[in-house]
Amino acid sequence: MGYSAKARCSVNGRLWGKWTWPVLFTTYPLVTLDLWRRIDYRSDSDIRHVTLLWKPHVFGSATTVKIQTYTVKWSQEGQTLTELKDSRQSQADISIGPKKCNFTIQAVLNKGSSIPAHITILPKDNSEIPPLKKSLNKTSAGGFSLWWDKRTSVTCGYTVEWCILGGSASCALQWIKVPEGNNTLFLPPGHFKSGCRYSFNIYGCTEHGDKLLEIQTGYTQELTGSVKYPSLIKLVKSTHASVTLEWHYDEEDVAQPAFITGYLVTVQKVQSDTAPVLFNVSVGDPQQKSLTIEGLQQHQEYVCSVSALTKVGPGLPASITIRTKTNYFSHLTKILTPILLLLGCTALLWPQRIMLKNVLKKIFAYPAGMNIKTPEFESFLDEIDQKLQSHKVEECIGCDIEVMHIKPLWHESTILRTPEHTNTMCSPAFQPSHPPSCVPLQTGYCPQSTVLLCERPIHQQMMCIANKSYLSMIAEPQEVEFNEIRSSFETSDSCQRSCAAVYGYISNS
Repeated sequence: MGYSAKARCSVNGRLWGKWTWPVLFTTYPLVTLDLWRRIDYRSDSDIRHVTLLWKPHVFGSATTVKIQTYTVKWSQEGQTLTELKDSRQSQADISIGPKKCNFTIQAVLNKGSSIPAHITILPKDNSEIPPLKKSLNKTSAGGFSLWWDKRTSVTCGYTVEWCILGGSASCALQWIKVPEGNNTLFLPPGHFKSGCRYSFNIYGCTEHGDKLLEIQTGYTQELTGSVKYPSLIKLVKSTHASVTLEWHYDEEDVAQPAFITGYLVTVQKVQSDTAPVLFNVSVGDPQQKSLTIEGLQQHQEYVCSVSALTKVGPGLPASITIRTKTNYFSHLTKILTPILLLLGCTALLWPQRIMLKNVLKKIFAYPAGMNIKTPEFESFLDEIDQKLQSHKVEECIGCDIEVMHIKPLWHESTILRTPEHTNTMCSPAFQPSHPPSCVPLQTGYCPQSTVLLCERPIHQQMMCIANKSYLSMIAEPQEVEFNEIRSSFETSDSCQRSCAAVYGYISNS
């Protein structure tokens, strides 16, 4: 920008002299450098590798600023060194000793130069208190909301640097300066990816240099699809009812897509793939990498799986097949218990052995005087069986009765009576109301009889013949009828009378 200036003088403040001729001049554009550093320490040496990073900022309306070179100066232990960097470069790698070191960088423009930027590297201190570490549990709309405690030792603001972890070794380090008095910062989600862990280092600026105060790590969104499975899972100890497992896992691996909060251990039998899960144990400490599982069956195969746990679920599992040992002590107990009981009972009853022997003889020995031989005993049983067979009652299926008429003399007429009806005689005047072919009988008392009907004078008696050899075994009365009835009529030569002989077949069916 071009300007002109002129001046005049006054002696007593009242009388002014003439103006000088105008003087023309041009101001240079305002260019500043945002300077930061990254320090790599070596454990086996005091040499530190410092990477200086800068970003130029141009203020005002000057858009045609051309940076020619960068001048890098540093001084340590009274020595000052200078190094020029090309305008297309934005970093410089310098090795320094353990002492305090001051760096100054200035951009050389086509007209003039930028305002010098300064940064101080504190001396190496192995006894320095490690910074506070935090995990960012919550994010804001895909971005990060950072906050930290205010420190009274900070005099010139804070610097927050971050880098994506788990990526390439030379990640693009980003940083932002926070003015003094502020302790919060919101980073928009423009350059953050899901499933990637970011580390935020918060430095406090003091008059002696920048000091690391806190380290905060987090994800914009945690994922579980690529969580690694544990390695080198092995069986440490096995009994008949328990197993002790041990595994290896790097829970601090920055390449993980989520924070590791613990481990999930599952146990199931080897019988089938669909066997139910018997145990499901969670280990809440990521540092604990061993577990003892109890309550298992003896001499049984199990599949034990271990997977890393995150806030959004478990990762990939690693499995091992184990077999519990046989509990020989329990088998020995089952065998020895009855033997010891038997020995104990024997020891207790041994003084009473004579009495017990006599009691058992009385129970199981033959009575006194009995001498049974095996052949005689078998013949005795056969004889008894034959006698019982002869007394077996057989049911009568049927019989045929045939009665022949006998012509007795008049004075030799005989009366036959049934045993139960000794007082009842066959009346010659008896006239059945039913024809002979359908005389009903009942089986309560089932005689098979033939009735001789004669037409004779009143003073003569009727002969009755009854067959009582068969009795029915049926308890309830049943109606029995003649299946076959035959009748005949004959005329006697001695007496003028008519007789009828009735006989037939009686069935209980």
